[in-house]
Amino acid sequence: MSRRLVMREGEVRIISVTPIVKGVVRPLLYTIAVVALIVFGSQHLHLVHRYEAALLWIVAGPFALVTLTRVWRWRSHKVRVTNQRVIVEGGVMHHRRSMIELDDVVATHIDQRVSERLVRRGRLWLETTGGSFLVGTVRHPGALLRLIDAERFGEADPSTRDDDVFSDDELEIDEFRRARRSRPSRD
Repeated sequence: MSRRLVMREGEVRIISVTPIVKGVVRPLLYTIAVVALIVFGSQHLHLVHRYEAALLWIVAGPFALVTLTRVWRWRSHKVRVTNQRVIVEGGVMHHRRSMIELDDVVATHIDQRVSERLVRRGRLWLETTGGSFLVGTVRHPGALLRLIDAERFGEADPSTRDDDVFSDDELEIDEFRRARRSRPSRD
């Protein structure tokens, strides 16, 4: 089976997103801590210094292997939004692909805890007549949700909707751009 996504006639890719990394931090910290302990121990103990390479392979190697496989699995996971469907794919050894037609989507919503709102992350769900479809945990789920809704409803530009909520950062950038445009040039 080919992993390459075949686009339909008239289908255009809107965005491709990699979901939030899961399960990488802990094994990475263990790897760093074990390597640091072995290097520190090799500087102070002759026996550890003698078997430093073996200790690194035996003790730190499994943690490093787990870290690398989880990074690989994370980087292979993609959420693609086109003008006709939403595609969620991933997997290292067993590649899987789920897709849902935008015409079949009845509603969209985001699940966010307070801590997730602070770091702008959340789980994006698409509701269909057949049930719920989990898109995944992504950064800036509100922006992705507005983009999907804009494609569902056929809106030309999702950034100009009336119900958008702008952060202070976005307003300051817009004000800065307007001020730059209105300044006379120095020729």
